[in-house]
Amino acid sequence: MCKPSVGKELVHEEQFARCMSNRYKSDVFPRCVSCTRRWAGDTCRFQGIRFFSRDDKKFLKAYSFLPHTGNCPDKALNSLPTKWNVPLERLHVDRTMRTVARALYPVLLHEKVRHETLSHIIRRPRETEVRATCDTCMTSLFASSWMCRQCGREACEECFYTVVELTAHPIFTRDTPEEQMKAQFDSFVARRQRYSQKNPFFLSCSKRIEHTVSNFNPVTRFDTKELDSTLSEMGRLIGKNPDEDVKNAVLEEKRRRDAWHNGFLNDGARACKDDIAARVPIRGAKSEGRSRSSSGLQQEAETSRSAGETTDAQAHLQHTILDLGTLKNDSQSSPDMHISPLHPSDSNVIPSLHITTFAVDDLDDIEFERLWQNGIPLLVDGLLPSFNLRWTPAYFEEKYGQQNCLIVECQLDTNKRNTVGEFFGAFGKYEGRTECWKLKDWPPSADFRLTFPELYEDFNRIVPVPSYSRRDGAFNIASHFPSGTVAPDLGPKMYNAYASNENPGTKGSTRLHMDMADAVNIMMHAEATPTGEVGCAAWDIFRAEDSEDIRAFLKKRFRNKITTDPIHAQTFYLDPVLRKQLYDEYGVKSYRFYQKPGQAVFIPAGCAHQVCNLADCIKVACDFVSPDSVDRCEKLTKEFRDQNHATVWKEDVLQLRSMMWYAWMSCRRAIPSERPVEREGSHAKIDNMDVDSGSGTSGWIAEAAS
Repeated sequence: MCKPSVGKELVHEEQFARCMSNRYKSDVFPRCVSCTRRWAGDTCRFQGIRFFSRDDKKFLKAYSFLPHTGNCPDKALNSLPTKWNVPLERLHVDRTMRTVARALYPVLLHEKVRHETLSHIIRRPRETEVRATCDTCMTSLFASSWMCRQCGREACEECFYTVVELTAHPIFTRDTPEEQMKAQFDSFVARRQRYSQKNPFFLSCSKRIEHTVSNFNPVTRFDTKELDSTLSEMGRLIGKNPDEDVKNAVLEEKRRRDAWHNGFLNDGARACKDDIAARVPIRGAKSEGRSRSSSGLQQEAETSRSAGETTDAQAHLQHTILDLGTLKNDSQSSPDMHISPLHPSDSNVIPSLHITTFAVDDLDDIEFERLWQNGIPLLVDGLLPSFNLRWTPAYFEEKYGQQNCLIVECQLDTNKRNTVGEFFGAFGKYEGRTECWKLKDWPPSADFRLTFPELYEDFNRIVPVPSYSRRDGAFNIASHFPSGTVAPDLGPKMYNAYASNENPGTKGSTRLHMDMADAVNIMMHAEATPTGEVGCAAWDIFRAEDSEDIRAFLKKRFRNKITTDPIHAQTFYLDPVLRKQLYDEYGVKSYRFYQKPGQAVFIPAGCAHQVCNLADCIKVACDFVSPDSVDRCEKLTKEFRDQNHATVWKEDVLQLRSMMWYAWMSCRRAIPSERPVEREGSHAKIDNMDVDSGSGTSGWIAEAAS
């Protein structure tokens, strides 16, 4: 925590309590939205980063924010994991660090450019008590964001530039024809109206005031020293020159700034051009900054005012003209037919791709990596003899029968309260059944490891390629998340459902969707089918590269029913009729197979898939993040963000970039400084040397030996 600083006239103190604390009840200053609305589970947006300037009578005169040069230790680094499913070795660390470096280097380079080209950057320590997300699109915040100084809302860069787009009027010159001005202004108004219909609260600030560009300051979660050292290490590891890259990127930003300045042709706009540049509505706009206190804190031009009140300068900026040009870059089929393999030569069936199948003892890490890097789903057989526990309906009736649960009807999406005993007690009792109920994501919010410790241990012991798929897997990038933080819940979770069918119009058991990361799904138990056949579940896994064709097919086929992403909306199941049409029109085939008890299905991130239980089934699944799937997970994060703009969907719980950052820091600690590492793309060894990590640990990356 930064210490207060005493100047000649004012004393500067950190805000160390919530905005609504009794300590500040007599002070008049903007309160954050979390405090005023008492959002459960959220923390004060200004606590720890805002400073108050008081006179000798302790009257509040001004407030300021922690600058990006401030050094605030990352508390989470003190609770990084120390144990994995196997001892962490050079092989695990090398591969993880190179993967992270390739993914995060461009992100951190952009953050460095922001440090170089933007003024009034606020330094916010990385959150541990909450999951930091954009208040609009719910995408997790890793390095860059923008914060409203009035209400404390944070926006990712994409959402901030939407604020710019919606609040900046078009630019005109004295010679602009009146018809053109009217057309451009009408277009501006129409754009605002369209967006307000989709997200009416997007521009809401406090006291019924709308956000404008002038309300926001850039925010960083990196101090300069930490950023420089990390870029240097990552650059050396993947053969990049951060100094040169930063120099070129800064020049590009300055060229953009010059182009933006040249857009200010309106004489009235020129008067406030520099002030707007200081308020950073564009990338690369840097000013000399405002006066700082003796402690180097950034002093705002805002004196003590009531929350939501704006100064004359701010009111003027709300109507500033900006050039947006450079701102934003009917009977059920017989069980025999279901279980028989489909053959492409049969004109009555749908061609499918062949699923690669392994016996559990034949799939090692090397073979898994070879196939997984190509995004190929896998089926692993032979797990049944390894179970120590009875994953049967009787077991769950006996152990957890009195617990309440919420079950969902697969076809109609209706739900009802039930007990675990009642749900599992109906397993295998098909006569007279007309509904298909499922108990999914069980337990819904609690940690599986804590709720079902004996099941967790049994699952961990039998899951194939544990170095990838286990929560503590040495190749699982998610395994490095620190304790004491809001880590993503990647499972395991149970998926229990009654039998469905593949009749036309069916919704199956699990509709077409994509998981946020890689996944493995193990069938632990299945009742016999109504005709006494071995119970199974029909799977369709589509290649990642076929996703756009699937979307196009669904949008064309259900033109009047789709308003969002047809895959992420999880509203469709491709029954045999639709799959045949999809193949005929787009040539898209699925990996079609039938999962039986004791079989594990590995689904790569980015692969759309659906499931139809042909018997009552008990399954357990968990997600993981392999080094080969980082790019696919990044793409999914962007798609989920777009989905959140269309409709409130779900939060970015994966936090991929934060996850990779912790993996980087964890691996740096795991390997002693005297251990060398090879530079990517070279067989030359790298001399060992200590690198200051900014967290009191020694690094082990240096220049290649000559």
